[in-house]
Amino acid sequence: MIKVTFFYNDEFKIKGFELKGHAEYGEFGYDIVCSAVTSNTLAVINSLDSLQKVGFNKVHAKEGSIGCMVEEKDIDKAQLLLQHLRLALDEIRKEYPKNIKIFEK
Repeated sequence: MIKVTFFYNDEFKIKGFELKGHAEYGEFGYDIVCSAVTSNTLAVINSLDSLQKVGFNKVHAKEGSIGCMVEEKDIDKAQLLLQHLRLALDEIRKEYPKNIKIFEK
């Protein structure tokens, strides 16, 4: 199961996220749930960096774990993309509830 955690600041704005685990929907390399989650997540991180030019306190992407934390000064301009990711992953979760779980902190 992929466990997604979204982190919020005191104003209830998303400041970052972390994904851990594997969907285990299909065999490695052919797992459509893992592929959808990974491609959406990496696209948002790349767009935050390249298009919105936000700074990060932390970014990582390795086997079984992806995440980032946006610098406090850039949280407002990161919201559209971070909210987009939250909605996209929630839609995937609705279709594959046994393979992805979303938490909020």
